[in-house]
Amino acid sequence: MNLGDWGSKATLLAHARAAARMLAEVASSAQSRADICLGMLYHTDEDLCRSKFQRMLQALPIDERHYWIGTLYTLLLPTKLRRSQATYFTPPTVADAVVDLSIKAGFDLGADTVLDPAAGGAAFLSTIAGRMVNAGLNAEEVAYRLNGIEIDTGLSALSNCLIAQRLGKPLPREVIITGDALKVTIPGSYGLVIANPPYGRVALEDVQDKAWRKVAHSGHINKYALFTELCFRQARPGGIVALVIPSSFRAGPLYDRMRAFIRSQAEVLAVGSIAGRDGVFIDVAQDISVLIARKGKVHVASAPVSFHIVGLVPSTSQAIKQLLPAEQGGAWPLPAIDPALIGGATLADYGVTVRAGYFVWNREKARLFSKLQSKQHCYPLIWAQNIKAGELCRPAGKKGQGVDFVSFPSSSTAIIMGVAAVMQRTTNDKQPRRLVAAMVDPSVISAWGGFVSENHTIVLTCEDPNRLALAVRLLNTTAVDQRYRRVSGTAAVSVTLLRQLDLPSPTAFAAALAVSNDDAEAAAAAAYRSTQEAIDA
Repeated sequence: MNLGDWGSKATLLAHARAAARMLAEVASSAQSRADICLGMLYHTDEDLCRSKFQRMLQALPIDERHYWIGTLYTLLLPTKLRRSQATYFTPPTVADAVVDLSIKAGFDLGADTVLDPAAGGAAFLSTIAGRMVNAGLNAEEVAYRLNGIEIDTGLSALSNCLIAQRLGKPLPREVIITGDALKVTIPGSYGLVIANPPYGRVALEDVQDKAWRKVAHSGHINKYALFTELCFRQARPGGIVALVIPSSFRAGPLYDRMRAFIRSQAEVLAVGSIAGRDGVFIDVAQDISVLIARKGKVHVASAPVSFHIVGLVPSTSQAIKQLLPAEQGGAWPLPAIDPALIGGATLADYGVTVRAGYFVWNREKARLFSKLQSKQHCYPLIWAQNIKAGELCRPAGKKGQGVDFVSFPSSSTAIIMGVAAVMQRTTNDKQPRRLVAAMVDPSVISAWGGFVSENHTIVLTCEDPNRLALAVRLLNTTAVDQRYRRVSGTAAVSVTLLRQLDLPSPTAFAAALAVSNDDAEAAAAAAYRSTQEAIDA
């Protein structure tokens, strides 16, 4: 079975979910979940062996089998527990690619010790165990070189069994211990610290010590940032740190401390972009990147970083090398599609101002009405779902019917009373575009005197309606969307990055539209080229 084929993976996932539903009543504890998974893995339960998922499982190669038995364990977890632990596993193709990059960076299979502080289903440790055995090391030596920590007792027990199966004999020690890596004392330092850590916000009162200040801002402390600090702390000088983490760290304004911390601790060697989270990480709603770094002072100030593509199958595309920004906390954009093509302009050159949407409906439900309130200052609300590229945007209710209104005690700068456009602030991976913009229908202003947009939108304003419409057409093109994706590592559109986005000048784009018979896609590509040609001339 080739699981590089998404259809096969979708079929397996459907059967895994069906098996989890069937077994939910007996999977009431960590031990029972581990027993169920081991029963499927080792054919010890005739009832389990009759499931379609179990039969499919036995036909898989060992790395895929381990991944899917771990996935079944997570599906057996109560939903709240699964979310709190952020239990999502690394697929074998990604685990293999990360180990390959680590070896290329200097990790020595024959000599180095390894730590995975978020061991999960042992994707990394099991893969490395197999590599070490293939390199000629005996199983007992391998077991003493690998170390893991996992917060779930059942999952740590299961993962130890997976490693033992990979080695072909019982373990002489627990490779993976049960505990919270952010709270336990971890002895020693390691030649490779590798992890796909959990993510999600952490309250300040739940943080163990003051280390969070190195990698986060108060009020925005993420688990994966804390694990990043831990991983660099536990790596020995010259050791390799390999992380699979949300791409938001690359460019998110609130991750500037984390980026500065990483660069203060290590030489960044490689950044991998996992092309399309859909079909790679099950139930994960974020774009994911790979970070490979060597701990120690950076002696070469301008050492370029290799940018790779990591996906369902090994990538045949060659890595592109690019310098990180001079500012330690600056964003790490992906290399340009064609570094020779630049626009040289920004939205400010179009006369466009950018700001985030105002209204957070679930915090101020008392101000939200389904009918116009005559005795109050009320204005129609534009939801993100009302925005469609190429169409005039009009307010419509959250459920698609009528219009929703927001009340104000008096006048407010949140009320948009002039020519405007709106953009979706958050998109998902199934949408073809990250940037989705639309002009607001002028009738909205004439009918109600203004409008308000929710916080999942971005508002664009300009004194010149024609300039704004030109900018909106440009933002909706593939050429601009691709450039934005390379500077942003998250599905949320950043106001800051949007303001800084490299665009062709209004003159160049308008001229290209005239030549291309009003084809915006062709015009955007041509405008980037013509700008560069003008610079070269």
